[in-house]
Parts: sequence; C-alpha cells; structure tokens
Amino acid sequence: MRCVVVYGREPIAGRAKTRLAASIGDEAAADLYRVLLARSIHEAVSAGFHVVLALSGKPAVAWQPPSGVALEIQRGVDLGERLRNTFDRRFSEGWSRVIVVGSDCPAMTASHIRSAATALERSDVVVGPAEDGGYWLIGQRTPGTDLFTDVPWSSRRTMEATRRRLLKGGVSWTEVEQLSDVDTIEDLRRALANERLGDELRADLSAVISGVEGYHGPRE
Repeated sequence: MRCVVVYGREPIAGRAKTRLAASIGDEAAADLYRVLLARSIHEAVSAGFHVVLALSGKPAVAWQPPSGVALEIQRGVDLGERLRNTFDRRFSEGWSRVIVVGSDCPAMTASHIRSAATALERSDVVVGPAEDGGYWLIGQRTPGTDLFTDVPWSSRRTMEATRRRLLKGGVSWTEVEQLSDVDTIEDLRRALANERLGDELRADLSAVISGVEGYHGPRE
C-alpha cells in the first residue's frame, strides 16, 4: 500500500516559478514549469505506485492531470501544515507507505522514488535533501510522526531543522541522494549542464528558453 504525492501548482504565468520568472519572464517560467511538472508526474507514475497530484490551489476546469492520477488541493496555512495534512489523509485512507515529492527537481527519476520506498521498509522516515538546504522528497510509514512543527520553510536551514526533529524524536530515517531544485536562472543553468539529465528532458527545457532574451545557456 504505497502512495506517491506530487506537490505542485497549476502552471500559470505570474504564479509559477516567480523567482525564475524574474530572469526569463512569466510566460517562459510557466512553460518551463509545465515541463517539469509533467516530468515529475511521469516519473512518479513510472515508479509503479498510486499517484496523487496535490495542487496549491484549485485549477482551471480546462487543466487536469493525466488520466489515472488523482487530484486534490493542499490544505494548510503553511508548507508544514499542508504536509502534515497530506500524510494524515493518506494514512487515514489506509496507505501504509507515503512519499511526497516536489515538482521542480529535473534530476528526480522513478528509480529515486523506488529507492525511497525501499528505504521505508527499514526506516520510519526517508528524506531526499536538496542542495539549497531544503528537501525534494519526504516519506513516512504509518502511523507517521510530526516532522513539520517549528521548521523554517523555504530556508537553507529546513533540512538541518528536520534532522534535529528526527533526532529529538528518536525516529529512524534514511537519506537518499541529494538533488537540486530549479528556482533561479543559475539552478536552470546547472540542471542543463548536468550530464545525468535525460536527453529528452534537456531538449524540452532547452526548447522553452531557446528564444528568451538574455539567456545564454549553461556556463562552462
């Protein structure tokens, strides 16, 4: 009974990837995020588990996730409360292993998700650290524990604070591979320069930004 929840938002210009939009514009940032979101959902589905797309707000009627992917709206005033509610909801439905992943981590693959699921067979919690100090994946097995109180969100101290909570609570955990999110133009350059990035995804991302004024591609 394993479930993967993809956290995301509707790819609308002016709302998606606002930090990146400051460098490449609202439309290009939304188009690029649309590629990342679709890829994240694809990898989650390819992992072989039940997949839920949890959006930050109600989407337009014309926009829906792929067939077979459940849709729900995140509930809570901050990320910590939304994550807590997500785990509580999944466990109440009977899922025994629940993994939440972000939707802006281009290096994430189905293999990463399966590795995280395997880790939950020997640990209470699994975490995927992000290079910016947060995390791109968090997973728990039932009944779960409170990992989300007094954690500074969107901070370089998010992962550090989470480790402290795990230690304080005596909770066993496993950390999987550290990956990078794409929040800024420098993040995007590093992602495109990463030799491990799939050719198809590289081509899709490059196509979005190929005509963006002021973007000169990955730095050597």
